[in-house]
Amino acid sequence: MRTALTNAVRKKTNGRAFPALPSDFDASRFVTDKVRPMVCGLFPARERQAILDLFKKSLVFVSRDNIDLLITETKRLSTVWDIANIYLGSLGLPGLNDQPVGIVGFSEETTFFVSITYFEDSNPFTDWVVHEAAHVFHNWKRASVGLPHTRTREFLLEIAYSKREVFAYACEAYARILERAKRPDDRRRLCAEYAEKWMPDEDRFERKELVNILASAVAARNGWKRILGHCAHPGIIEHAILQNI
Repeated sequence: MRTALTNAVRKKTNGRAFPALPSDFDASRFVTDKVRPMVCGLFPARERQAILDLFKKSLVFVSRDNIDLLITETKRLSTVWDIANIYLGSLGLPGLNDQPVGIVGFSEETTFFVSITYFEDSNPFTDWVVHEAAHVFHNWKRASVGLPHTRTREFLLEIAYSKREVFAYACEAYARILERAKRPDDRRRLCAEYAEKWMPDEDRFERKELVNILASAVAARNGWKRILGHCAHPGIIEHAILQNI
């Protein structure tokens, strides 16, 4: 199956120009810089370094340089299929099923695979690296990175199942707002611009809910905790989560 996938990808990409990352690109530094504000906003100081270390090897940009290796060595065939489709989509090609590729990135455990078209997205509020990192928080257990855990505090963050996608989109948009805003007024202006022009066309959450979460975040001293407060699992929202909002 893996050999067949490799051959199919090579056949579809024959004669194509392949975009590439700069030769000095440091994925570890890049992802750490991207997720640091989110990690610092969501976790106490004593836990931050363990989580940042977790992310150092998480980011994989799917490119010509690694596609054969990813197809060969990635454990799950379903994941290999998605990786191959991301790669084909980055070249402007239809996927293995000859349909348009609708994904730019996805995460599995602590690894997130992202298309190289990440760097070409014209949406000023899109950041698939932050989006997929946010999903790791509810997928990975605290014990796996040596953090204290309890029966009711098993994962890095206890996000309600129905809120997982809105949490990731809120973190993504809020990260981009913070990158671009110099003052509180700028944060509110960008939040309004996002709601008016750049909202994702998704059916996995209510658009109004996402707007309300972001509006609450940009008005808070620590917007990350405000996002968490809206999306945490019922019964898990403790005073420690909501303090300093």
